[in-house]
Order: sequence, then C-alpha cells, then structure tokens
Amino acid sequence: MFGNFNITEMLMTLPGLLLGFVFHEFAHAKTSDLLGDPTPRSQGRITLDPRAHIDIVGFIVMLIAHFGWAKPVITNPSYYKKPRRDDILVSVAGPFTNFLISVVFMFILKLFVITGAFQANQALWTNIYSVLFITAHVNMVLFVLNMIPFPMFDGYHVISNIFNTWRYRFFNILEQYGMFIFIFLAVSGLLGRILSPIVTFVFKNMFYLILG
Repeated sequence: MFGNFNITEMLMTLPGLLLGFVFHEFAHAKTSDLLGDPTPRSQGRITLDPRAHIDIVGFIVMLIAHFGWAKPVITNPSYYKKPRRDDILVSVAGPFTNFLISVVFMFILKLFVITGAFQANQALWTNIYSVLFITAHVNMVLFVLNMIPFPMFDGYHVISNIFNTWRYRFFNILEQYGMFIFIFLAVSGLLGRILSPIVTFVFKNMFYLILG
C-alpha cells in the first residue's frame, strides 16, 4: 500500500478502498447516532451510499499518493451521556470497522482455499484472490493509519480524551501544524517507512492466524 504500484494494482485497490472509506465513516456516524447525537443523521451520514462519504479529491489522492481522506463525520459530543467515553467509542468505531473488514476478507480467502475454487479457473481466480487480498490489506492499512495518535486521526481523539491534551502547549502546537507535518511525512516517504512495519506485522500475523 505504501510502495509503488501499477495501474492494474490501482484498479484492484479501488473496491477495498471504497469499501473501507464508506464503512469507516458510516461506523462513526452510526455509533454517534446510537449514543444520542442527531448530527450525523441530520447530515445524511447514516447511509452506505458512497456519495455521502467519499471526498473525490481525497479518494483520488489516496490512490495516487497513498494518503487521502473521506468526508469527515461531524459529531456533537454534548449530546452524549458520557462525552469523553462516548467520543472515544465513536473515534474507534471507524478504524475497528476497517479491521473487521480486513478479517472478514481473510476468512473469505480461506473459504476459497478450502473449497479449492482457485483450481477451477486459475487465471480468473488468481485475479479474484488478488482483489480479496488487496481489500484485506488496504483495510488493515486504514486501521493502523487511523489509530496513530496524531492530529486529524481517530487515535488522536482517543488520547485527547484520555489525557486532556488541550491543557498542554506541545499538543496545541502539534494540532496547529499537524496538517503540514503530515503532508511532509507523507510526501517524503517517512510516513510509509514508519507505518509499513506496523501494518506488515499486524497483517501478517492476522493472515497466518486465519489462513494457517
């Protein structure tokens, strides 16, 4: 995901990326809605319609530059019974949905392997296997990426609620310049070097655990 890939691999990435973005944002919206916040519903975000969640520029950038964004779900924690706890639940709902998608597609891969479907038409099933594998991998990337404790990502919302980061000057500065720092890390390739080992570790262990 963080390396270079050709047009064929890019096309094979589309289903997993679309699925990952849509379900990620839907999970945020639905969780916030269940916790009493009417904001996502009023904005039409309680849906799996890609048009409600996909930012076309962010989606294209994700395909080309390997980092991007969807339309963020706007929430209002003042509606929550326990604002800090519930905001954490809403924050982790998106990334863990990506994790679940990755695991589900690993099980689908295992099902195909067990049934011997790939032997029926090797060329066809090789392409299907590739799409399933890439979908699983893409969503594991989205899980890891969104759980990093850095401004703009869900992981940062978690630590902000736990440690009250707004009280500290360091985090205020980090939030102010976070976008520029992230763009630098992404464009320079440092982001890939930092996250790739983590993604590889989590993905490989889950993959071998499920497929054996």
